[in-house]
Amino acid sequence: MSITDDIKVRVDLVELVSGYVPDLKRSGKNYHARCPFHQERTPSFVVFPDKQTWRCFGACATGGDAFTFLQRIENLEFPDALKELARRAGVELPEHHARVQEESPLYGVNEAAGRFFRDQLLSDAGSLARAYAAERGLTDEAIVRFGLGYAPATGDALLRKLGPLGVAEEQVVAAGLATRLDSGDARDLLRGRLTFTLRDGDGRIAGFAGRSLDGANPKYLNTPQTPIFDKGRMLYAFERAKEAMAREGVAVVVEGYMDAIAAHEHGYANVVASMGTALTEQQVALLRARAGRIVLALDTDAAGQEAMRRSLWQVAEEAIAAGTGTGRTKAQGLDAWAVAALRDGKDPDEIIRTDPARWRAMVGDAVPVLDFLLEAERARGALTTAQENAPTVLRFGTLIRGLADWGAQDRYLDRLAAALGVTRPALEAALARMAPPSTPVRRTRRKAPAAASEEAGAVLRSAARDVLEEYALALLIQSPELAGRAVELPEEHLRRADARALLRALSSAGTIEGARALLDEASGAEWDRLAAKVMPPADRTQRELDWAACLRRLEERHLRELKVQEEAALAAVPTPDDSQDGEDEGYRETVERAALTVNQRLRDLFAG
Repeated sequence: MSITDDIKVRVDLVELVSGYVPDLKRSGKNYHARCPFHQERTPSFVVFPDKQTWRCFGACATGGDAFTFLQRIENLEFPDALKELARRAGVELPEHHARVQEESPLYGVNEAAGRFFRDQLLSDAGSLARAYAAERGLTDEAIVRFGLGYAPATGDALLRKLGPLGVAEEQVVAAGLATRLDSGDARDLLRGRLTFTLRDGDGRIAGFAGRSLDGANPKYLNTPQTPIFDKGRMLYAFERAKEAMAREGVAVVVEGYMDAIAAHEHGYANVVASMGTALTEQQVALLRARAGRIVLALDTDAAGQEAMRRSLWQVAEEAIAAGTGTGRTKAQGLDAWAVAALRDGKDPDEIIRTDPARWRAMVGDAVPVLDFLLEAERARGALTTAQENAPTVLRFGTLIRGLADWGAQDRYLDRLAAALGVTRPALEAALARMAPPSTPVRRTRRKAPAAASEEAGAVLRSAARDVLEEYALALLIQSPELAGRAVELPEEHLRRADARALLRALSSAGTIEGARALLDEASGAEWDRLAAKVMPPADRTQRELDWAACLRRLEERHLRELKVQEEAALAAVPTPDDSQDGEDEGYRETVERAALTVNQRLRDLFAG
């Protein structure tokens, strides 16, 4: 990532403009004001936080980013604007930065190497590489556009080619294209490989990658870090994709070079590749600076599951940390990230070439990262109330509280509680006990992290058991004569998802043996636990009385919870005197009618 990109990510354009334009006000997701560059009455100056850009739709008819705004408002040249914004962003700006990369001779070395690799691909020596490229569906045009080539298998072909061109051996080593052996001799780094040209954001060749053609490991080999190449700060095809990202507001990230090339060849110009690694902070910053929505197209095969999960956690937590500036929360935060999961073993390259409509649908239907992580952690057993899972629960709590949309926060907390099998209040109590040290605490000494985690885990474990629900289900499971009466208990009267699964099986089968056969392994284990639960001694009549009492208490609890929801719903609606919208009154009437029904049922319960 270039230093200008780093600065733009760190500088909040809304905050910058607000310092010069006091009347800047929010309107929807953007900010409007009278243009500071010409006289006007009607606001025509707009700041777009999602893109970190501005534009005047009035007489100026121009726009730009933080640099162009500061240059124009302060009448500065670019170097001076760069220094000022670097100061504001806390970015160290060496005096020679403006020219250091442009003057580096390593770019020239790479350009010469690129021409050599290209010529070798077209020679007799490159026949195997050409055959592989053809097998992967690469056209001659794609090979030329993306600078593919071939590195001969001999140990010093590149060195021998560049020497007569005036390129010193030390420069080839410094560019990462050759390595120095213990003997002191130099040897080409890429040998017998199909080569990919790796360009920086300005389109200059910063390095190369080589794909083995004979099964040799590693499968892909990149030039090492050099003064002009840092794999963690670049994205493959970014120089081609950055304009499409900004134009469409969406960036798509794939894992491989071939995936990115196929996407561009089929018209998906907003696609880049992470070059086979987990996304770094610098790569994330590059994406956030140009797109309001970022879709990660990831292979979910078992081999890559763990690395992918860790990468997504990193992305999610960095996104939450980044989404704190004025006007930037939604666009720069976790809300912007989504996952398009590839679940059938096919990579993006194959899907794009054989079924473009499916690719478009996958990207369009990508699920939010938080949804994907919830499912991934649930699948690996990390969303239970076991003590060792408390840190994972806390991580989810932090992500959820960092969402820009309060409604989304509410929904995800409900989902997390349901996945854990605890009530929402119990979850929130546990999260409060696991709060990070920065959370203000009065009059009490904060517990050590381990102790807090252990205590929170105890809260979750205890809350995971609902005594009333367990007793009702145990009655059904241990009493064959009651099994057929499971249909008397509505599912919505049960809070826990695992309890509803058992009830559903009993209602469907009608017999204990039939219901047990319908359950999966996890639900079957819960069934067996309740089947072994010690119950008070009771004859058939007493068990039927106990069943009736359970039905009554579960319904009463359910109705009281509905009352709480009704109060919240009515509190959000203006009173008839304040309402200016007929829809408000109609909504109020609907909620009030439902409340009357609940009240009547509660009266019936108490009367009985």
